[in-house]
Amino acid sequence: MSDPKEKTGAPAAETPAGENPMVKKRWFGRGIYGSKDVPIRVLDACIGLMILAALVLTLWGATHSGFAIQFDTGVDDLTVETQKVQHGGTVAEPEAPLRPGYDLVGWSTTPEPEVHLWSFADATVQGDMTLYAVWEAASFPVKFDLAGGTVNGAAEAEAITVTYGQPYGELPVPEKEGAVFAGWVYSGQIITADTPVTMTGEHVLTASWQ
Repeated sequence: MSDPKEKTGAPAAETPAGENPMVKKRWFGRGIYGSKDVPIRVLDACIGLMILAALVLTLWGATHSGFAIQFDTGVDDLTVETQKVQHGGTVAEPEAPLRPGYDLVGWSTTPEPEVHLWSFADATVQGDMTLYAVWEAASFPVKFDLAGGTVNGAAEAEAITVTYGQPYGELPVPEKEGAVFAGWVYSGQIITADTPVTMTGEHVLTASWQ
């Protein structure tokens, strides 16, 4: 007779040490993961991290839609709107701000006196940056009202060109029969060759007679 303690059929698989044979584990098949099984909880964690990363990137993109391009005019009350430009993109040239007595030469990547003008047509954005306005004093014509006098026998004097902030320079000397020329006047002020130009555009000097 056979020993009643003997068991028929295939021998039971051995349980690895430290594991409870009564607890069943859930495993995701081998599939694309190779020869090692991956627990579902690990897969779930990976999916969760990917979703979180996607949300973070979406929020970041919504609040950081490109690099900030700022414009420094050098004048406290004269501002130009900041632009946002993607990496490798070009900056839209802003409308020239109005500064009385000055003309805008362009925008530099460095402040004056060192000037490196930015090419809006060709240069591309590589990061946040500030562009600095480059100004030059404006030049404009000045005309003369002889108030009945003449210059070299002519009833009109040729206009001259002056530069804002610079002296007027040589001025014509008119003549008038029976009167003495007392100087050129603008808005009640006597204007001489050494007077700095404070007007910001074309104007007329009027002859004063005594």
